Amino acid sequence: MVGESSTSSKSPRSTSPFRSKKGSPSPFSSPAIKNVAGRSASPSSERAEFSKPKENVTVTVRFRPLSAREMKQGNEIAWYADGDCTFRNEVNPNIAYAFDRVFGPATTTRHVYDIAAHHVVSGAMEGINGTIFAYGVTSSGKTHTMHGLQKSPGIIPLAVKDVFEIIQETPGREFLLRVSYLEIYNEVINDLLDPAGQSLRIREDTQGTYIEGIKDEVVLSPAHALSLIATGEAHRHVGSNNFNLLSSRSHTIFTLHLIDLAGSESSKIETNGLRRKEGSYINKSLLTLGTVISKLTDGKASHIPYRDSKLTRLLQSSLSGHGRISLICTVTPASGHSEETHNTLKFAHRSKHVEIKASQNKILDEKSLIKKYQKEILSLKQELQTLKHGIPEDTCVNVSTPEDLVSLKLQVHATGLMCMFSSLTRILY
Repeated sequence: MVGESSTSSKSPRSTSPFRSKKGSPSPFSSPAIKNVAGRSASPSSERAEFSKPKENVTVTVRFRPLSAREMKQGNEIAWYADGDCTFRNEVNPNIAYAFDRVFGPATTTRHVYDIAAHHVVSGAMEGINGTIFAYGVTSSGKTHTMHGLQKSPGIIPLAVKDVFEIIQETPGREFLLRVSYLEIYNEVINDLLDPAGQSLRIREDTQGTYIEGIKDEVVLSPAHALSLIATGEAHRHVGSNNFNLLSSRSHTIFTLHLIDLAGSESSKIETNGLRRKEGSYINKSLLTLGTVISKLTDGKASHIPYRDSKLTRLLQSSLSGHGRISLICTVTPASGHSEETHNTLKFAHRSKHVEIKASQNKILDEKSLIKKYQKEILSLKQELQTLKHGIPEDTCVNVSTPEDLVSLKLQVHATGLMCMFSSLTRILY
């Protein structure tokens, strides 16, 4: 899907990627923005259906400006935003696609989040399953959109911040927030929070699919959650290719199902054997995702090939209509990648027609939940007991030596464990 594709060789001119929609065809009506949430907190919960009308997947497109490399290669703007909801081809204006929203180069990630993801996260706090995708070719802006920078946070850190704000605003309820972070690299599932967690297996229970043995951390603050993301990113597979010196070579899922998909690759332009292998696995999973989306839009399809890739199997619950989905497609307007951009737009257009009926999860089996929490409390007690032997009696540690720093870190960790212990005890008793 990714590759150098030749397009019109007309003379370069200054062209704005944003146009007025005056005189252009009216965009299709866009469905309301949906809420998306991750897997329910309890493995013993089941879906309680409410009589809600079916919705469509929320689909937005974000395009970046031409890169320095693209301009140096003589690329022109081949696609442009025609108003707020339509993306149109420069060479053939009859080729146009309408989405819930089109975000241009000047759009901040904060604005993208407010439109495409905020309701997703608030829905998560109400127990509604869901997924946020970032989909696009290599170097189109997926990782920038999902992770961002310190000065301009991405969807994931903004979602984490929102989750804790909602918790602060809801003092009458007890929340236990967990995070996990995995990658799918060459169709192998690895735990990014635990380097020992390699080649993990997908299992199923009454709630759907889950990863056996994956580490999930109880988090107490936005900073704690973001530090775990940073830990996970350090373990992720990245590598250079013909488009990006630090290209993501794996799909990652940070629960709540906030996904940064690896860019699709063209094997004909990859000279490195490992990169070709990675690209083939990336393309396989993305092709399967496209096939699943296509069949979901076809009401006559009898078999949906969820099991053909790890990615689609993990997302089966969300994709099959039991949760809410927001798809953020990232593209470049460059003429040299016009074909790849068009492929992304066609995928996004198909996704708009997937119908979902989100439902709130309700805990029906309290015994299983109590047993789970009792086991966790016992584990916390044991860890706290172990920590006590390494913490000095003088709690006012003056950090002047490496040993002092270790002691301080132990104290902070013990405090965090005590908070988790108290939270679980309040929930249970």
